[in-house]
Amino acid sequence: MSCMNFTVHNKEGERPLNLEFERVFAIGYAGRNMEKTMEHIRELERELGVPAPKKIPTIFQCGNYVLTQERDLAFVGEKSCGEVEYVIVIRQGKIYIGVGSDHTDRELEAASVPKAKQICAKPICGELWDYEEMKDHWDGIRLRSWQTVDGAEVLYQDGTLADILPVEVILKELEERVGGIDNCVIFSGTVPVCDGFKYGTNFRYEMEDEVLGRKLASDYNVIAISEEER
Repeated sequence: MSCMNFTVHNKEGERPLNLEFERVFAIGYAGRNMEKTMEHIRELERELGVPAPKKIPTIFQCGNYVLTQERDLAFVGEKSCGEVEYVIVIRQGKIYIGVGSDHTDRELEAASVPKAKQICAKPICGELWDYEEMKDHWDGIRLRSWQTVDGAEVLYQDGTLADILPVEVILKELEERVGGIDNCVIFSGTVPVCDGFKYGTNFRYEMEDEVLGRKLASDYNVIAISEEER
């Protein structure tokens, strides 16, 4: 069992949550539109040499230690980047929603997607929302990310939760395939990139709920470690 502290924001205010979690999962190829999902798979295969998955959506389990709220993160090489995702946090049967980045080593991804997921830290914002307060306007909630490339911040992703499989579908897939998902943290899958893969020095991400007038946001610095032996 691992622990991480969060702040839960709801209509009544905010409260601390000391989360004890047993497992971390990253869901891949979780687009709600199958045609766009297949387009993304072909894009990964074409640009990065990533083999097509055997099953959609794909479930990757990661070590608990990859989950982090640190803001300065080091990765080997210069071909890793984040993906903004909504994050399902389940504690004693209660569902909370957060936002995080499924940072992935794109070079390693061509050889092994599970290893590429496992080797990188998974940043998560330290604030959560109550899922029950979001359900009735879920599809309109927006996900965005930006990267700082050559000193300038550029929009990297822009979509809504309507682009990704909903909570109930993801949880059903997990229950059927792995079971025992209480007290777990689940990265949902991501929204499309705006203009191809980019590799920056800072990754900023947010989830905006315009109906309730609120936003979850965070960022982290991407520190590239040389692959050369010294």
